[in-house]
Amino acid sequence: MLFFIGQVLPYMAWAVFVFAMLWHLARWLRVPVPFPLTLGPSGRRGGAGRVLTLGREALFFDSLRRGDRTLWLWAWLLHISLVLVIVGHIAGIHYLTRQFTFIGLSAEASSRLSAILGTVCGTVFFVALVVLLYRRMVIAEVRRLSGAADYFILALLLAIAVIGMYMRLGGSAVELAAVRAYAGGLLTLRPVPIPRNWAFVSHFTLVNILLFYLPFSMLIHMIGIFVGQAMVTQPPPLYPTPAGPGPGISFAREAAGNER
Repeated sequence: MLFFIGQVLPYMAWAVFVFAMLWHLARWLRVPVPFPLTLGPSGRRGGAGRVLTLGREALFFDSLRRGDRTLWLWAWLLHISLVLVIVGHIAGIHYLTRQFTFIGLSAEASSRLSAILGTVCGTVFFVALVVLLYRRMVIAEVRRLSGAADYFILALLLAIAVIGMYMRLGGSAVELAAVRAYAGGLLTLRPVPIPRNWAFVSHFTLVNILLFYLPFSMLIHMIGIFVGQAMVTQPPPLYPTPAGPGPGISFAREAAGNER
């Protein structure tokens, strides 16, 4: 069982994740758009303006902030803490918590700072998940619109967070050197046995389940946001439609061809 979990499951999970994400993206880009979906002038013109608008939406959730400030706060904290946790995992495991020695800290100070930041980000991530789950359960309209899949993904993320924090706070310590050797073996296609630590094995297994499930869940918005924002921030159409080649915007080409 440990052989399957440690040396087979990760490759299966990443293969499904990558190919399913690419399949979704290709399918969205092939769907014809019958008319331009531009919402209105944003005050930013040209390609750089569209990139800036897209970046603000992806980083700060501008549309959600304008609609529901409370939901925006916890959703933003959830996403930013998750990103920081992932970055912290990569840096902390690769450098064995000594990544802050590059800014002049000692190895001991770097390890302490890494532990503090990891604990803070993990705690924020956990609290944000609890608040969002509580909101789904107690707000009547949100509860009415929530299905089993919404609760499942929150429960899965909570389980990952709880086990991760359990390991971080010393409940079941795992040697980072062993984790780095294991991760390095996976990345170089020379897998080695997974560290025999029940908490790490459980945490790692749940992460792989998340990778399997993510492309088929509401979390697909992590790439869908870019496609949607690209459509609603494209330049508004010109009327009457000028003669000559169709618009340069890919999402409008189908509409222009139909008009002619």
